[in-house]
Amino acid sequence: MKIRGFTLVELLVATGITAAIAGFIAVIVMNVSTTWSRASTRLGTDAQARILLDQLQLDLQGALFREDGNVWLAVDLLNGSTGGATGLWQIAPRNPKPVGGLSLDLTATRADLRVEDRGRLERSRFGTAGVWLRFFTTSRGTNASTAGISAPVAVGYQIIRRYTATNPANLNTAYLLHRSEARPTTTSGRLGVFEAGYNITSANYTTSSSGANSGAITGDPRSIQVPGAVRNLDSIVADNVIDFGVRCYVRDPSVPGGLRLIFPADTAGRLTNSPQPLRAQLAPNTPSSAANYNPRFLFPDVIDVMVRFLTNTGADLVADMERIQTPTLPVPQKYNNNAQQWWWGVAEENSRAYTRRFVLNARTL
Repeated sequence: MKIRGFTLVELLVATGITAAIAGFIAVIVMNVSTTWSRASTRLGTDAQARILLDQLQLDLQGALFREDGNVWLAVDLLNGSTGGATGLWQIAPRNPKPVGGLSLDLTATRADLRVEDRGRLERSRFGTAGVWLRFFTTSRGTNASTAGISAPVAVGYQIIRRYTATNPANLNTAYLLHRSEARPTTTSGRLGVFEAGYNITSANYTTSSSGANSGAITGDPRSIQVPGAVRNLDSIVADNVIDFGVRCYVRDPSVPGGLRLIFPADTAGRLTNSPQPLRAQLAPNTPSSAANYNPRFLFPDVIDVMVRFLTNTGADLVADMERIQTPTLPVPQKYNNNAQQWWWGVAEENSRAYTRRFVLNARTL
């Protein structure tokens, strides 16, 4: 019996078909892998955003306010060279997040935006470290002296670029969003909200450095500005957050839509890139015609929140930009050789912005 082998042409045809099939399979596997990676990243940012926004909803819906001359809610724009309000901001050694400039566009009107995107909250940029939002709210079951009883507490939200580990030898840093909560009453000799008082801009919540209220311990009133010691990470509520901002409104039937913007706004209720800090602070029985009746002293009825999360890939890319490397990474030409455009280009291409509207139930007491 004669056995016939394959001809060279047959072998080439078979090899070509096998290579084509292998190529198709490789493309399919790569596409599935890419889709899975994107879906996994999206699920991760979606989960973080949902947790954060749900917590904000609980806090804002329990917000407290009195017309007693104290500041019960405050919003500051953190756009200085040192980043956040804490003094704990670790400045990147190379290509840090821009200060002002491209980082500040509260009105979302920069030239590179499409016309249909201009003015939209999710396209706004709230400065180097976003906004610092703090207020008094009712926290359920936190009364130190009577377990299970709700009590007033102070809370604060802000971004800090800081260490990601408690080990001093670990110098890795990231953009972290903190939610600080001050304890309601004195515990083990440390100050609480009842003793610190109901003025969120007072020294007890900002500049106090006493041993019983240094901010180094979770729950100190001072932690509203300085959330824990440099390596205390207890108050982190989300990571890879590169922007956090709010738009605050009061009800006003005289304006279209029935809501008048009070932050970030000028006195006419128009969006502005140069807003005054918001201070919910009114003296008792202040009439609307009084000379000191300023929109920035009103307690908001509605707050829109925007938070922007880097994807895991985006966090790695931003970390590479901000790290000193040899050889030095060049600024890509697509960003016009501009380091600030490079930072924001990479950040926006690899991040997602989430927004939610909150209706506050607070009434003056």
